[in-house]
Amino acid sequence: MNQTMEPATDRLVHLDVLRGFALLGILLVNFEWFTRPLQAIVLGAEPGLAGIDVAADFLIRALAEGKFYPLFSMLFGAGFALMAERALSRQTPFWGVYVRRLLLLGLFGAAHMVLIWAGDILLVYSLTGFVMIALFRRTPARRLWKWALPFIFLPVVVMWLGAAAIEASRLDPQAHEELMTEFAQDEQVHRERIEQAAAIHAEGTWRENVGQRLADMRFTLTHFVFWTPPVLGFFLIGRWLIVSGRLTRPQEHRMWFRRWRSRGLLIGLPLAFAGASMTHGANMMMPTASTALGLTLTAIAGLLLSLAYLSTVTLGAKRLAFLAPAGQMALSNYLAQSLIWTWLIYGHGFGLWGQLPRSLQLVLALVFFAVQLIVSAWWLGRFRFGPAEWLWRSLTYWQMPPMRR
Repeated sequence: MNQTMEPATDRLVHLDVLRGFALLGILLVNFEWFTRPLQAIVLGAEPGLAGIDVAADFLIRALAEGKFYPLFSMLFGAGFALMAERALSRQTPFWGVYVRRLLLLGLFGAAHMVLIWAGDILLVYSLTGFVMIALFRRTPARRLWKWALPFIFLPVVVMWLGAAAIEASRLDPQAHEELMTEFAQDEQVHRERIEQAAAIHAEGTWRENVGQRLADMRFTLTHFVFWTPPVLGFFLIGRWLIVSGRLTRPQEHRMWFRRWRSRGLLIGLPLAFAGASMTHGANMMMPTASTALGLTLTAIAGLLLSLAYLSTVTLGAKRLAFLAPAGQMALSNYLAQSLIWTWLIYGHGFGLWGQLPRSLQLVLALVFFAVQLIVSAWWLGRFRFGPAEWLWRSLTYWQMPPMRR
């Protein structure tokens, strides 16, 4: 989220604009999983969609899903590099402070995941952050983006290996039948768990939902090795964007941003729509050549479009300055999105589970984000930090900065 949290006079405002833009994309993607059990994420689009709901779902999958978490991840990596550079220039401690920040972020994420919503990304960011500083603490700047690419595409390689293994098993019909039977049994068990989760979210108490979120947390952490490599790769790209000067002095690199805006949109958009078409109803539990190809196209599009979005917003940062307040308190806004919408949707709150069509979700996300823009501007007109940012900073530095302006 707002990784650097530097004083207002030292802020790079275009980074806040980028965070604000990414926050909107994250909400568009997450809204589906406020209304569906998280474990259904491996089974593709919601069954039974028709008409405008199909169109809304397809647009979000093509233009947002897998494109905004890379952008947020790049900004997280950029925040790490920016914080390290400023600590070095000021000759202030860094590593101890940064490790505390990651630990606190992990605690925030775990609390968010268990108490509010299981789709949390903060815990994954915290754990991946430790992997980054363990493996790439002193990696030269010129190698950062080169290391990033293998990690970003590692899940694609795994999917292709799984598809190849299934095809190879056809050489032994009995072994193939046993393998397919095992996949079918695993899928049936998984679907039963999804149905149980849906019933709890729709009608269960808050305590029952906490129990379900603990199960979801185990699901997320079990697949941590699968989620982590791409996040780590985008962390490294974000670091490279800072140490290369592209995000600290964007006015000197306008040609680079223009090139990646054009490349990302011209190549990334067709690949994104093709990938979304191939994976729209795909069962990711069954690695097939078609699923692997769709995932490949989606991964390439995710990299290209996230860079295109970053370049477009950076070039237009002055015109998009109204996004900056939301980005400056991105952590608070991220937590507020899940806190408010799970309360409205889940049975222990307002009980809207099952009553929000996919197209309406898109409209509600846009309206809610507009409200967050207004509230963020109002809040930062009176206070120096968002509430979650203030708490994170206070615990990191073991002192409470003044809150009011």
